[in-house]
Amino acid sequence: MVDPIKIIERARLSTAKDPWAQREAWRNHPSFSKMSQLRGMFPGFGIATGLFAIYLAYDHFAGAKEKKH
Repeated sequence: MVDPIKIIERARLSTAKDPWAQREAWRNHPSFSKMSQLRGMFPGFGIATGLFAIYLAYDHFAGAKEKKH
């Protein structure tokens, strides 16, 4: 887990001379990283994929048999 106090202190130390850099420091927070944003785009994708795989396995092994004509 990321400690917010450490992030604030690191931002203060690195941006002490530049007042505008302090206002831009939030962009370096881990929750705004590209990977975090990509994970946020598909919040239920992993669960849905797992459930769909279970459904396909059930349908394959225990589903109704197709009638051939």
